[in-house]
Amino acid sequence: MLKRMRILMFSFVILCSVGACDNGPGLERISIRQRATLSGTFFTESPEELIFPIKVLFAIDCSGSMGAAGEGSDPYNQRLAATWEFVERYNTNPNVSFEIMLWNSSVFETTVANGYSGFTKDADEIQSVLTDVVNTSLTDYVGTIESIYQDIYRDISSTANHDSLVRTKYIVLFFSDGLDNVPDHDQPRTTQILNTIDDLYEMTNEFGVGSFNFHTFLLPGINMSDEDRGDCIDLMTDMAERGHGQFRVFETADTIDFISIVDMRLTAEYQVKYLVAYNFNVIPGVDSLFIDSDGDGLTDDEELNPSDYWFYATDPHVADTDGDGWSDYFEYKISTLATVRDPTVPDGACDALPDGTYPDSDYDGLNDCEEFYKGTNAYHPDTDYDGIPDSVEFYAGTNPLENQTTMDMDFDGAMDWFEVQRHTNVGANDPIVRERYAYEVSIEDLGFDPNVVVDGVVANVRRYDFSISNISIMETGGSFLEGEIDLEPGDNVIRLFIAQVPEDMPDQMPVFRMAEVVINHDDSTRSVHLYPADFQLLE
Repeated sequence: MLKRMRILMFSFVILCSVGACDNGPGLERISIRQRATLSGTFFTESPEELIFPIKVLFAIDCSGSMGAAGEGSDPYNQRLAATWEFVERYNTNPNVSFEIMLWNSSVFETTVANGYSGFTKDADEIQSVLTDVVNTSLTDYVGTIESIYQDIYRDISSTANHDSLVRTKYIVLFFSDGLDNVPDHDQPRTTQILNTIDDLYEMTNEFGVGSFNFHTFLLPGINMSDEDRGDCIDLMTDMAERGHGQFRVFETADTIDFISIVDMRLTAEYQVKYLVAYNFNVIPGVDSLFIDSDGDGLTDDEELNPSDYWFYATDPHVADTDGDGWSDYFEYKISTLATVRDPTVPDGACDALPDGTYPDSDYDGLNDCEEFYKGTNAYHPDTDYDGIPDSVEFYAGTNPLENQTTMDMDFDGAMDWFEVQRHTNVGANDPIVRERYAYEVSIEDLGFDPNVVVDGVVANVRRYDFSISNISIMETGGSFLEGEIDLEPGDNVIRLFIAQVPEDMPDQMPVFRMAEVVINHDDSTRSVHLYPADFQLLE
């Protein structure tokens, strides 16, 4: 969303010398600039408008000790009735699905989806499994947990949009009435059980799943000794801890209740994790600022005057001089001593759209081809989840594959995330730039706003007021930025990114909104005020 504003600010040229003696310091470099301010109001996402898939897997023990015909720990299958009650409660929500897994010495029955054991909303399918119970044979924890691993792995792998996994909850409810009693000679059985749960948790974590919980439930067998009961409680407690879940004992079958125990929150309130306004036409140096008319990451001077480290003359008004899909700065950054990329010769490996442009699926400022070559996620603006968009990290000089929250690349005492937000040089100790040219950023959380109504219902959104001042605006030469925006001389393109995360998952993949503003060096308005409608969702 482009808001073109004309801003005129008092410009100044200061050339000062310090001291009057011959051996005093030389002239101090001062950048010719004007100053702009972005301010406004922002509302976080409405939890009700975002999908949070929840997938619940019931692994129900059907070993012989469960009993039948009035004998055993659960002869009337009340655990299955409690399972169905849970399904009925939540199956009305389109975002919730279920897998029922019945097991004893092995898994002998599961719900089927797309030809495989898996998650479904089909009530008839779920009912057919819950009524197909035979309580016989032994109790095999390891084989069952391995089956759980395989089914969740297959479900994750078959997810069409992997970015949606960040909002997906997998919940396992593991129910038994006794200890694992299938012999195994490879290693102690308890160790094998816990290691398998560790593998399951690590697998979901590596895929970036929003959350994973492995809950355990014990209905003590009627003939269970005190020693076995204690051992079983210890094991199932450890299992739940390894799976970031809860453990619960049901003393009798008629007390089994999953609804009151399992966290089935379907929404989460959002909070702002990071805010950054980035002027792509101004590059901070060590003691001054530099103009980058085409916003490609190379200063106009670097493009016009080749040097020892960059010996190609490129067009300072075109971000991609040779039109091959890799910007001039990108070719400079990926060049090595062995392979030097020529930004004046079309040698990129990118496929253009029919109109000649290159797609940027996540609207972060790096096209898909550049992201593929760089190794970043072309379908989400923030590969490393630190709240800073990949393009901003790339142009600012930080690593979009490495979280910047604890990094200080130049050891100057200012963390990288802080320098990126203030638009200073992350690669050099630059006290002059930080003192004189750093953006001044403030953001205030005003809490939930009762005036925001969606479909007649008050939305659980938070209101933030923000102000970013001392934004340097410089006299660019005009450019054709990213093949999309035709800019005039003096134009500066500023993108304001706001990263939001669920309050209960602050380290997960952020949701981004972005507003784009063009401010000219010769404009007459001192500031731009942005409203919630000015921000577009990047998805």
